[in-house]
Amino acid sequence: MNTPYSDKTAKHSCYSVYSFYLPSQNKKTLHLCGIMKIAIQYCLLSLLLFVFFSGSIFAQKAQMDSLMMQIANETNDTIKIKLLIQCGLTYSEDMNDLERCLKEVNELSKKTRFRPGIIYAKYYEGILLRKNGKYEEAIDKYKSCIEAMDSMHLVQGISWQPLSDIRTLFNLAGKQEERFQYYTNKLVYYKKYGPIENTANCYHGIAGYYGRLADYNKAIEYYMRAMDVYQTFDLFAYNNEKQVIGSEYLLWGNLDKAEEYLKSALSEQLRLNIDCFYSYHQLGDLYKKRHNYRQALQYYLNGRQYCRMIEFHAINLVNTADAYLEMDYMDSARIYLDSAEKIRQKENLGLVYGYGNVDIDYIYYKYYVATGKENLALESLKAACQQAQKEKSMTLLLPYTIELHSFLLDQGDSLQSLRYLVQYQTLQDSLNKMSTRARTASYEIEQQQQQKENEIAQLQTQKATQRNYYLIGGAFLVLIVLAAFSRFRYKRKRDEEQLTTDFKKQLAQAETKALRSQMNPHFIFNILNSINSLVMEEKHELASDYLIKFSKLIRLILDNSRSETITIEKELETLKLYVTLESARFDNKFRCIFSVAENVNTNSIMIPPMLLQPFVENAIWHGLMQKETEGTITIEIKMEGEESLNISITDDGIGREKAAELKSKSATHKSHGLKVTSQRIEMMNKLNSTGAQVHIFDLHDESGNATGTKVELIIPC
Repeated sequence: MNTPYSDKTAKHSCYSVYSFYLPSQNKKTLHLCGIMKIAIQYCLLSLLLFVFFSGSIFAQKAQMDSLMMQIANETNDTIKIKLLIQCGLTYSEDMNDLERCLKEVNELSKKTRFRPGIIYAKYYEGILLRKNGKYEEAIDKYKSCIEAMDSMHLVQGISWQPLSDIRTLFNLAGKQEERFQYYTNKLVYYKKYGPIENTANCYHGIAGYYGRLADYNKAIEYYMRAMDVYQTFDLFAYNNEKQVIGSEYLLWGNLDKAEEYLKSALSEQLRLNIDCFYSYHQLGDLYKKRHNYRQALQYYLNGRQYCRMIEFHAINLVNTADAYLEMDYMDSARIYLDSAEKIRQKENLGLVYGYGNVDIDYIYYKYYVATGKENLALESLKAACQQAQKEKSMTLLLPYTIELHSFLLDQGDSLQSLRYLVQYQTLQDSLNKMSTRARTASYEIEQQQQQKENEIAQLQTQKATQRNYYLIGGAFLVLIVLAAFSRFRYKRKRDEEQLTTDFKKQLAQAETKALRSQMNPHFIFNILNSINSLVMEEKHELASDYLIKFSKLIRLILDNSRSETITIEKELETLKLYVTLESARFDNKFRCIFSVAENVNTNSIMIPPMLLQPFVENAIWHGLMQKETEGTITIEIKMEGEESLNISITDDGIGREKAAELKSKSATHKSHGLKVTSQRIEMMNKLNSTGAQVHIFDLHDESGNATGTKVELIIPC
């Protein structure tokens, strides 16, 4: 027996009401009262259901109408294809609705070459092949469509999708083993490559195969696997699997489990406002098996609200007639049977459908037996057997055949009875052979599947192991790199610290040399000698003033040497004292002019101590001492840009070239101050990255004669 949504699905409900038939007046009053009670309950329930579900139906219809309007007004073919696919997959009531949508998708896709449209156009071509009975060609077309969808990693739901519909094609083509093989292979594929949601469809297809073999334990196991997957992304499909599991338990004979799952499914369907037809009818069948025909009838009548397709009406009428028949309400049973027969003749209905069987002939047989019309009963039972044989429904043909054997035996026709018994045994043997072959094939396929899954698991384990090796190796490599980098940084830091220490040491040595050079022994001796001469000449006030200035100079030099930098103001104060003492010692043979720009803040700008004195000393001894006339030293301080200080020391002496030629006493004066100061500036640049510069220019007049020397210091502030 096919399970729900194996060939088609229901996403919407529709409301239709059949008139309620009462038994004839010649029945007992007790029966009439019982029927009236059921009728009243049914009418009230029908009214409530109509009010409850009509709102949902109208809302769904409004959504569909809105979508159809959007499709009609859409001018972009690609968007129109998307809307048509959405409409077909969401709102189709049957295969004809889906076919109409996909037909337009097929036509538009030929123009646009839009890939999803081309894929669903293949689906449409498969539907046409199925409609024309070309099942094998339709299967190939469906497979091609599914492969294309897999390449796009598309999720296929439980209804109106090639992956779900192909199982119906396998059934129609009588290729159960191929169905099992196909879904098994796809299951392995989706587990490995995804989307994992598609495994639910595969589980459902495999479960249906086991259900046909009456291996209900296996069938329920796979339906439950499908249910677990659907629960993660599709509540409608999840609820459908729950409903199908209840149906399998019912076939298995576990009525308690069947009731548990079916009622749970029904509760969810009512909550979600979706089709409840199958659940109501399965619960009706369940209570009929319990011989609670009144409760069974109630479920059948409730299920009538969801007869959205004509075959549903026929199934509902047949089941209702059977319930009345079991309750011995013959007139009502006949009325429902005749109504079902009219639908069958008009719509040319078959026997077996996914939601139930339109087994009208067999119910007619039961009716005629109950009313004592043996000839008509025999004709109906033979017709039921012929219909089951025509549709290759072994699940119905076997019980019909053995029933025909029993009926003929009761009628005394032993020969005919024996013939049908032999036919039954033949069918049973054939079914057993088919079942054995199918079980053998399924076992082999299961082994192949298990082998593939083991290979996949082994490959995944190998990949995981390999990945772990890579991670360990990568981590080890990172540790090595970090260790090497740390060692490099440590060595670099140590070298930098050592270099800094060396620089500081060299700078300290340079500063010490600068201090010694600035306190030139000749200068100190001459100053003290000058003071002594003044004392001998009894020029005490002048000697005292000279001594005070000299002591102040010594104190400033010593104080400033304790700091790495001092203000320009302190540097100039020290320099002025030094120049004053030197000028006095040489009878004021030169003068010194100090020029400080207004934008130079002498109290805030810092420079190294005793930086200018060696250049001034060099100007006096090597530039001015050999000049016959009075000389001049000009010290100018100004800003160069916003971040640099420009200090220039200019003398109008004989120039460096002339001093070297004369080799005068001043020229042979051993003053290392200029060299030491240059070393200090170089050390400071390396240590602090300051970029201080010293430039020395020889000055000439228009005739090219030397007119002095200019020293320029550029110090970043």
